[in-house]
Amino acid sequence: MLPLYLHEPYRLVMGGQFMSDETWSHMDRTIYDYELIIGVSGVVFMEADGLMYEVKAGDILFLMPGERHRGYRLSSPGVSFYWFHFHLPETLGTEPLRSVPRYAECSNQSRVHILARQLLHAANGGYRIPRAGDYFLTCLLIELAEQLEHSNELEAMDPRLPQLLEWTRLHALDRDISVERIAAHLGYNKDYLSRMFKQRFGSGLLTYIHHIKLETAKEILADSKLHIKEVAVQVGIHDDKQFAKWFKRLSGVTPTAYREAFARTRLNKP
Repeated sequence: MLPLYLHEPYRLVMGGQFMSDETWSHMDRTIYDYELIIGVSGVVFMEADGLMYEVKAGDILFLMPGERHRGYRLSSPGVSFYWFHFHLPETLGTEPLRSVPRYAECSNQSRVHILARQLLHAANGGYRIPRAGDYFLTCLLIELAEQLEHSNELEAMDPRLPQLLEWTRLHALDRDISVERIAAHLGYNKDYLSRMFKQRFGSGLLTYIHHIKLETAKEILADSKLHIKEVAVQVGIHDDKQFAKWFKRLSGVTPTAYREAFARTRLNKP
């Protein structure tokens, strides 16, 4: 959380808007200012202090002084974000009036972007009034505090996520695969693991497992003449009737119908 002090304005160091027409990843570095990143388009993949963040359009992320940060994945062409380096006010007073979440989604993106553009104008000498940039920065922080007062702070992604995905992919066809087993193997709390996975991918870990099983079953049905019961065993389901019901629920057709339809499609290819 960034504490919000209002006895004096925050002190702007510099700011800008980054845009890239090519794939891009943030450099590995440590700075000794605060930095505010505001997503404009695309996704910024940032690792800070060992945690992984995805800054999408309308998201904000604060980087803290002395905190090592870097890009952990290439952003697609078209990625853009505002960035502002700043310091706390010289005089902090007593207790902060509010605080701003470190990582959150803004409810009114247009207001934040308007203030960010005004701040950029001030930062680049657009005003002759001394410290105009400091006051615009403080107004932007006040806007963020107001918008995000009752919002839930977004959770950073655990850096073990790639290991989680790979281990789950390798064991998704096991008969005893479960969220509990994955959590125990990787040292996660089961509830935290489920929450983190759903936040990152929009669906649960069990859904991911079923997707891997289903796609594998489809490949076997299309490329082999194995009996349905044998296909079921290969994806970790040892009851062919249960497998048939499961397959139809997820794909909309029975395993036999899928195999026949796929065979016709292949035969009819030009």
